[in-house]
Amino acid sequence: MAEARPASATATVDVFKRGNYTTKAIRSNVRSKDIVYCNTENEGTYPVLLFLHGYNICPCCYNHLLEHISSHGYIVVAPRFLGVCSMYCRPDIKSAAEVTNWLSSGLQRVLLENVVPNLSRLALAGHSRGGYLAFALALGNANITMNLKFLALIGIDPVAGANKCMKSVPKILTGVPNSFNLDMPAGLGASR
Repeated sequence: MAEARPASATATVDVFKRGNYTTKAIRSNVRSKDIVYCNTENEGTYPVLLFLHGYNICPCCYNHLLEHISSHGYIVVAPRFLGVCSMYCRPDIKSAAEVTNWLSSGLQRVLLENVVPNLSRLALAGHSRGGYLAFALALGNANITMNLKFLALIGIDPVAGANKCMKSVPKILTGVPNSFNLDMPAGLGASR
């Protein structure tokens, strides 16, 4: 089975145009967790992106974005977090780690037989509060052992609380340059 390859970092690709793969967002319930995943029906092995949603936004609200990313040759998995408290994030960080661990034993079961996840090419991304959760997860704040390693980390406008006085726990988005000690490429939205 051939491995699908997203365009290389040096290739010129219009990322705003839909990719070459036909994709579909599917909603599933796995171990009492609501998960949206997007993948292609094209046979192959694909890298995986774990996407963490923003505060009070369901993963299905990102279907267009998730399908667009998937159309460029990725399997995208977006779990729903039920944390209602915007400040204390440890339960959602732990839940994200549990979903990460589930990928190696359960993701293939929800995909078509000929679509294979390449978990050695796993990336992590999050929007808003999900961006904060992504950084917390990558920094090891889940307090459980994860059986997979992320190769890249993307924070899309990460938010760490309601305002400067009400920061989320644990406090990781400090605004201090070079405060993350990560062994992977990491990117943030525009600085303000």
